[in-house]
This record gives sequence, C-alpha cells and structure tokens, in this order.
Amino acid sequence: METKKIMGTVLVAFGLLGLIPGVLGIFDKQEYFGINPWALALLGGLFFMSGIGLLKSIRSPAEV
Repeated sequence: METKKIMGTVLVAFGLLGLIPGVLGIFDKQEYFGINPWALALLGGLFFMSGIGLLKSIRSPAEV
C-alpha cells in the first residue's frame, strides 16, 4: 500500500516535470532540454495519468 503511494507520487511529479516544459515548448516553438517539446508533453501526460490512476486505486483502511 505504501509503495503505491510513493510510486504514484513520483509518477505524478515526473509527469508534471515533463508536461510543463513540453507545453511551454509547443507554444513558444522552442526546445527545452534539447528534446522535441511534443515528446516531452506526451511522455509527461503519460506519466501524469498513470500516477493519478495509481493514486486513485488506493483504498483507505476504512473501505477494506
């Protein structure tokens, strides 16, 4: 249970770290970190959504 919380939080953080420069790069027509901004945005979105899905799957002890 604790592992899911940690992994979910890490995935959400990595997702945000990819989404923010990716979206800014798409609109500013610049490359951040030397990577295509579309790739950053897509990977960031993937990590963010998987982290949110993992965090949503955790049940509280009262529900079990």
